[in-house]
Amino acid sequence: MYFKESNESENSINILPMIDIIFAILSFFIISSLYLTRVDSIKVNLPKSSTAEREEEKPQIISVDSNEKIYFESSEINLINISSFIKKNLNKFEKPIVIVRADASVKHGFIVNVLDELRKIENLRIGISVEKK
Repeated sequence: MYFKESNESENSINILPMIDIIFAILSFFIISSLYLTRVDSIKVNLPKSSTAEREEEKPQIISVDSNEKIYFESSEINLINISSFIKKNLNKFEKPIVIVRADASVKHGFIVNVLDELRKIENLRIGISVEKK
């Protein structure tokens, strides 16, 4: 007659695959949370507004620093070249929008010139970025 030997390893639970799955899920959440934050390379001191609203769609961002230098996607551009840079990227978006992030110390006339260049582009929505009070 054959008697089965008692083997205690049959009743144990191997947790190594579970640890691999937990680390995979954790890395997924870490990587996906990085896309929820906006990292702007151009430091701008935004003006404050109590009626500010968040734009739900992903806009193209033009930054104007305190020295009146204009940046598009972290590269410096001229006032004359703004419309050509924006027109290159218009086809990617269904409802294109451009947000102007201007430093609070920039002269009003310079921002008007930037907005005037942007208004030459048809079917483009334009916004101004502010911080909520």
